[in-house]
Amino acid sequence: MKRKGIITSLLVMTMTGALLAGCGGKTSNSGKTEEKESTEKTESTEPEKTDIKLGITAGFTDFTDYIPDMMKEWGYNVEIVTLDDPVVADNALVEGSIDASYHQHLPYLEAYNKSNGTNLHACEPYIMSSMDSIVSLKYSSVDEVPDGATIAVANDDSNLSVNLEDLQELGWIKLKDIPEDSYYTLFDIEENKKNLNFLEVDMSSRAAALQDEADLAMIFYTNTGAAKYGYHLLKIFDENIAYPQVVAVRDEDKDSQWVKDLMKAFTSDEQVERINEKNQPDVCWKILFE
Repeated sequence: MKRKGIITSLLVMTMTGALLAGCGGKTSNSGKTEEKESTEKTESTEPEKTDIKLGITAGFTDFTDYIPDMMKEWGYNVEIVTLDDPVVADNALVEGSIDASYHQHLPYLEAYNKSNGTNLHACEPYIMSSMDSIVSLKYSSVDEVPDGATIAVANDDSNLSVNLEDLQELGWIKLKDIPEDSYYTLFDIEENKKNLNFLEVDMSSRAAALQDEADLAMIFYTNTGAAKYGYHLLKIFDENIAYPQVVAVRDEDKDSQWVKDLMKAFTSDEQVERINEKNQPDVCWKILFE
């Protein structure tokens, strides 16, 4: 804080005037020092944010439900807010109705920022990597899949791109070259070697599409989903770790103490145990922070 000093000139003897001026300077400096100390004291004692709303989608409940109790011991009140889908969750974070989110991989967040002109921040370290897969109710191996099968793929840019890259790795399609940092679309398929029919659906609805519309679905595989829908795992693409799951916050909050403590909870031994539990019987998450 800057202050303006008022200097009153006294027409007295030169020595007395100099002495008074010297005293006046000492008093002025003292006042500034006291004010600086007062300001620093106020800033240092200003309470940190302790009420935190963490937004998730339903699939991430088991990876976050321990966090409120853990962070309560550190003086925080954490509320888990379950939202309908990733777009709703990201919008809520931008608007400020939640403080942090955990529901998406890094390319999805980057695509959201690019499309909406936002600057949501992906906290490091990244937590885990989900793995793309092909599942089916009709078939139990990729060798059984006939030409002309209908496959459910994602309808958002980043997830559709990884679906197509993995189908190319499998040898079922061939993609054309595209500019770096671009996403593949269905228009980038040069060869459709199995004559696949593509059904673009919402990311959270791909497994459900197996009930009536699709023969196959490309999903981020989970053992929980397999138990719920009863699908067969035909192929898991475990080499790809370019899609790490991230905790997101607003850019202005990224250096806050509460964010550091939230990440401490996310990278705790409890998180490792939760991931390992979900990796039974099939490994479907790779831990990235160990």
